[in-house]
Amino acid sequence: MSQAETTAPILIKEREDGILIARMNRPERMNALGGGLREALEAAWFEFRDDDALKVMIITGVGDRAFCAGADLRENDKKARELGAQSAQALLDAQRSAAIAPSFTGNNFHLYKPVIAAINGWCLAGGCEMAMGCDMRIIERHAKMGLPEVKRGMGAKATTHKLHFLTYLASGLEIVWTGDPVTAQRAVELGLANEVVPTGQSVERARAIARDMCRRPLQYVRYHKERFFQSIGVPLDYALAMEQRFPPHETEAYREGLKASLAAKLPGWPAN
Repeated sequence: MSQAETTAPILIKEREDGILIARMNRPERMNALGGGLREALEAAWFEFRDDDALKVMIITGVGDRAFCAGADLRENDKKARELGAQSAQALLDAQRSAAIAPSFTGNNFHLYKPVIAAINGWCLAGGCEMAMGCDMRIIERHAKMGLPEVKRGMGAKATTHKLHFLTYLASGLEIVWTGDPVTAQRAVELGLANEVVPTGQSVERARAIARDMCRRPLQYVRYHKERFFQSIGVPLDYALAMEQRFPPHETEAYREGLKASLAAKLPGWPAN
């Protein structure tokens, strides 16, 4: 193993004109969430949320085999052998319940900026849950998504409710009951992903979408995501009332946009 390989960070981060690209760097373990990767993602979550210079985040995996294969079962098995299975499980349960962790899956600390998953390979279990917690998913042609926990006598505990919103009842139950992965094309058909791209092109496509988003005022980018999240499951009249908490027409960005539209300077808008 080269010196570069031994010193490479477990999460490679790049900043590019308002975009934060985070690459999970455990290709030898199919970018499984172990070895400190989960903690690195949590730190990146706060970095992105709290930096107004960053408008869009892209999450992907290093290599072409996997986006993320979920929890590192080998690492968990090693802990169980060292501590004993019951003690190891008690430790894992305590770690999960001791604190609320920042999570793309749960959005626990109110991240209202866009996050795009560039799915470059196997996207399974906790990795699939993380991708589903992102706002958009660009999937490469060879990649597959799935929740195989049922095959290990477990349940996909974090994201079954998202299957209902992203897909529909029958397909969601099929995915969690069978545990079988779905192809990239079927993922798009079901609503699990937004777009299929050729192998090796997911990050570049996500970057193009992110660049377009970065042209928009940050307060509007946040506004739309926040209102979408807050309106889920509430009565229509209450959802409409929430729109008045942040009147867009009171911002400077709105006035600038109005001037540009009146002058027919908005790209893509027909001139009168």
